Amino acid sequence: MKKFPNQQTGASLIATIITLAVLGYGIYVGTQYVPQMVESKSIGSILTSIETDHRIDPITSGHAAKEKVVKLLQINEMNDMVRNLKVRDRSGTITITFSYERELNLGYEKKKIHYEVSRTLK
Repeated sequence: MKKFPNQQTGASLIATIITLAVLGYGIYVGTQYVPQMVESKSIGSILTSIETDHRIDPITSGHAAKEKVVKLLQINEMNDMVRNLKVRDRSGTITITFSYERELNLGYEKKKIHYEVSRTLK
């Protein structure tokens, strides 16, 4: 088999640049989104833990529920999330809600993402 000297034997420069640009953009967005996802999953885990503890040892007041949640936030080093915490106690039904926004910079626009997680303890 004879090889011609003018034939290309690999990816073109343009294809390589496009591939690297797409990969770089994915990494740029991913480094912003992954910490937000981890934060959201941690809050869900904290609420699940509170719910499980409530089944074993019932929480009787909103104040006690808030103290438990704040303690778990401190353990997870998420002290800044306390300001996004709302605890409501109505007739023995305690509702714990986290509501907050994060910003995701896509390069061409900044998109606000709203997170809201709520659990009711009866």
